[in-house]
Amino acid sequence: MTEYTGPWPPEDVEFALDDESDVDLGAEEIYDRRGNRIDEVYVEAAVAHVRRTVGRPSLTAPGRRSPQVTFRLSPEEKAAARALAEREGKTVSQLAREAFAQYLRDHAA
Repeated sequence: MTEYTGPWPPEDVEFALDDESDVDLGAEEIYDRRGNRIDEVYVEAAVAHVRRTVGRPSLTAPGRRSPQVTFRLSPEEKAAARALAEREGKTVSQLAREAFAQYLRDHAA
């Protein structure tokens, strides 16, 4: 059995679901374009990779969802935030988190 060790997901694998997608990996031999057999280990690695890489990194703990706060800005405020974030090498979210944390520190009871 060959285990896939390249980048995940492989560029040459297309994932699509339909009514005809059921495959018995124990009975059928299916290979990717690099010649790696697609078996249960291969599929488990693909699923684990997707679970690790989907979404943004957690600020709470690995594997845990961080709470979110959303608010609206004027177009001018958004443009200014983007420009400042770019100058500082940060994201707008990072700027917002830092500003909010500073506000909370300054106004703590």
